[in-house]
Amino acid sequence: MSQILFGVNNMANITGKKSIFFVTSPRSPLKMQDEIKLLVDKLTGRIWNTDSQTEFSKLLSSSDFFEGKILSNLDFAARDRVNRAPKALGLVDLQPVVKITDAGNLFVNGKRPKEILSRQLFKFQLPSPYHTDNENTFNIRPYLELLRLIYELDGLNKNEIAMFVMQLTNIDRYEDVRSQMLNFREKVSSIDRNFTNYRRTADEIFNNIVSKLYKEEIRQGNIETRESDENSLEHFISTKKSNFKDYADAAIRYLRATELVAIKKGTYKIFVPEEKMAEVKFILDNTERKALKFNSIVDFKAYLFEPTFPALITDNKQKLIVEILKVDRQSNRSQLERLSLEELKDAREALAAASLEKNISEQVTELKTYEKYDEILETYLDIEEDRTIEPSLIMEWNTWRAFVMLDDGDIKANLRFDDLGMPLDTAPGNRPDILCNYEDFGLTVEVTLSSGQRQYEMEGESVARHLGRQKSQAKKDTFCIFVAEFLNSATLAHFYALNRIPVSYYGGKAKIIPFSLSDFKLFLKQAYVSHTKPSSNTIKNFLTRISDSAESVEDENEWYANISSLVNSWV
Repeated sequence: MSQILFGVNNMANITGKKSIFFVTSPRSPLKMQDEIKLLVDKLTGRIWNTDSQTEFSKLLSSSDFFEGKILSNLDFAARDRVNRAPKALGLVDLQPVVKITDAGNLFVNGKRPKEILSRQLFKFQLPSPYHTDNENTFNIRPYLELLRLIYELDGLNKNEIAMFVMQLTNIDRYEDVRSQMLNFREKVSSIDRNFTNYRRTADEIFNNIVSKLYKEEIRQGNIETRESDENSLEHFISTKKSNFKDYADAAIRYLRATELVAIKKGTYKIFVPEEKMAEVKFILDNTERKALKFNSIVDFKAYLFEPTFPALITDNKQKLIVEILKVDRQSNRSQLERLSLEELKDAREALAAASLEKNISEQVTELKTYEKYDEILETYLDIEEDRTIEPSLIMEWNTWRAFVMLDDGDIKANLRFDDLGMPLDTAPGNRPDILCNYEDFGLTVEVTLSSGQRQYEMEGESVARHLGRQKSQAKKDTFCIFVAEFLNSATLAHFYALNRIPVSYYGGKAKIIPFSLSDFKLFLKQAYVSHTKPSSNTIKNFLTRISDSAESVEDENEWYANISSLVNSWV
């Protein structure tokens, strides 16, 4: 994805840019806490240069919480992770030396990181001393105006953010962009589906938007991209669209981490839940919309690093009491009045946690009836057809739902959930995606949408390591089911070998059973149509047969053919 480039002084020049941008790295805003902590623990007081950047990448690669791989360009990788969100959002200061800011300290070590993230996102502005614009094109707070559009238009989907919000370089264009969205919705709602569909219509409109936005570059033939040497118009437009979608994805991830917005199940729109309406309205009514001007970088940093503004509804004791009473009518107002502001925040968060626990419990009860079988399959189809927001996260969540439906064990997803019980992010820690605990055996479940050689590089070693660690901790027989949209041949060969060869680091033979998504859906179907629903013993016997069969077949291809055959009649 095309990114804003930083110069030697860590400043970025956005002069001439045709669109806004959102911070994209690190990918997960909440996992950023661990990375910032590592940075300040090891490098506080150091000059942020090639040497310290290379050192940070090495420290990150060897940390327990980091699951990616940094194989080359170590200094660039560090800048990519630190100069983007941590620096741009005022959580760390890199000049003259590395140090954490007051906002960053509360984000990393405080009780309410979501509160700090909200304030920092809504302070983020274009232009700023960090992002200079010599042509006065920009005057916008991207996250604030995105939230406003979500609030006013009853939610936005990823396409709408990519197509329209990315054009919003100045608040003077707000009404124009809003009107474009409404016109788009009207057009797609009235299309004749005998001749076209939403995706085709949206794609044509998106092509026109990009062509108009970059008409001068196209007219001058300046259509090469940094991602490729190809200079065809089709490739240029396709690359810009892809970049805009990547920014839309990133904007959604960071804004969702505040929990002011949520995913609407089925439509995958980002919307403001009813219980967050007052909170969002307060922000929109009380936060300056324009980009502020500063006399110096010192003044800008003083503003950016301050963790107490812009104001949130939770800063006002009386408004906070009103919000608590909306949720819990049994609360006594006079008792609430005697609590401090921090105690009121604690009480509100405790109510939210109790509500979430009840929500998840109700989900589990409903899933075990198989009533959500069709919805689970439909969600997999949405993933395959790229209709979801954060597809990897939805894939993990949906597979957790599938195993809750299928199994009679204790099924835990390595996920954080929002207040509505929708997946918010994967939880920290080097752990399997899903952990199923049964009386006499354990099962780890790993899911991925990666494919090709990247699948093997990302998943091959970590899947076996997670299994080995769980087997050691559980002190009982443990299997792993690995689900990928498409199985890479190297991944299949690796897991086949691990079923046959004892490796002490993995606790002996690693019983990893690979499924393509199509095979896994068939696996679920057989359970759904069976008159006798499978028990944990049924699952264990099935997995044992597959693992044992690795010893008696010629190679990994014959083994996988055997897996596909057994799936048809496993119940």
